[in-house]
Amino acid sequence: MPVSASDAIAGCLMGGAVGDAMGLPFEGLSPRRIARLRKGALQYRLFCGHGMVSDDTDNAIFVTQSLIKSKGDVSKFKKSLAWRLRLWLICLPAGVGFATLRSIIKLWLGFKNSGVYSAGNGPSMRSAMIGAILSNDASARHAHVMASTLLTHTDPKAFTGALAIAEIAARLANQEWQTRPPLNELISMLSNLSDDAEWQAVVKGIKESCLAPDPVLIAQNHFGGKHGISGYTMHTVPFAIIAWYLYFGSYYDTIDAVVNAGGDVDSVAAIAGALAGASVGLTGIPQEWREGLMDWPHSRQYLQTLARKVNDPEVKAWLHFSFWLFPRNIIFFLIVLLHGFRRLLPPY
Repeated sequence: MPVSASDAIAGCLMGGAVGDAMGLPFEGLSPRRIARLRKGALQYRLFCGHGMVSDDTDNAIFVTQSLIKSKGDVSKFKKSLAWRLRLWLICLPAGVGFATLRSIIKLWLGFKNSGVYSAGNGPSMRSAMIGAILSNDASARHAHVMASTLLTHTDPKAFTGALAIAEIAARLANQEWQTRPPLNELISMLSNLSDDAEWQAVVKGIKESCLAPDPVLIAQNHFGGKHGISGYTMHTVPFAIIAWYLYFGSYYDTIDAVVNAGGDVDSVAAIAGALAGASVGLTGIPQEWREGLMDWPHSRQYLQTLARKVNDPEVKAWLHFSFWLFPRNIIFFLIVLLHGFRRLLPPY
C-alpha cells in the first residue's frame, strides 16, 4: 500500500527515533559480542524493557523544528538550527561527537564558519527529515543539507553522505519509490551526487554488496569489520542504505541487520530507521517498538505531533527549545552508566 507524503514524514521521524533507541544499548559493541548478548527477537533493553533516544533523535527534531519555523528561508533555517545546537550543548547531551562538540563551541565563541574538517556522520543523521519535508524541491534540499552540514562539518564527504540520505528520503516521501527501486536506478542516483573517488568506490561497494549471495555479510566486511560499522560517513551511510534497500518494506529486518553489524549502532540504526520508516509509514513500524519509547520532552507523542505540524500549521506543537532536556540528560546519563556496568559482565 503506497505511503502518503505526510505518513512518510511521520514514519521518517519516528523511524529514526525508534532505530536510535533500539541501537543505543549495543553502541560500540562488536558483532561477536552482540551475538552473545542477544536472546531471541530484537527488543528494547536500555531500561526495564523501554527505549530512550540519543543525540541522533535530538538533532532530527531540531532540524524539523527549524524547517517549520524558517518556511524555506535557508539563512533562517541555519540560524534557528545553530541556536538549538548551542542550547543543546549546555544541556549536557551524552555521546555528542567530537567534531560536533568543537563546532558548537565555535558557535558559542562567535565564529562565522563554525564547522570543523571532519567526515563524521552527524550531518547524515540530520538530513533524512530535510529530504522528506522538502521532497518536491531538489534545489531547496541541496541548500538546506549544505547549511546543516557546514554548521558542524566541512569535509565534502560529510555533505555527500548527508545528501545521499536526503535524496533517498525525498524519493520515498514524494512517492517516486513506492516499492524498492531497481538497483541500477539507486546506484545511478548515488553516483551522480559526487565525482569524489572515495564516494565512487563507496557506490561500487553498495552495488557489489547488494548483488552478493550474502549481501549483509559482504557489506559488513566492506564497510565495517570485526569491530562493527564506524561513525565515518563513508562507512555509516552506505551500510544504512544497504540495510534499507535489502529489507525494503520491513522495518524490523532493517534495524535487526544494523544491530547485528555492531559499531556505531545507534547512529546507523537511526539513519537506516529513518529511511525504513519513510518507506513503510508510521504504522509500518512495530507497534510495540513505538509504544516502548519512554522519553521526555522528546516523547513519542511529541514526535507524532511535530510530524503533523509539518503539513498543518493549525496543529499545536511547540517549536521552541526545551530546557527540560537538561534534567532529562542527567537521568539519561545515569541510566546509560548503569547499563554500561551491565555490559562489563559476561557473556563476552
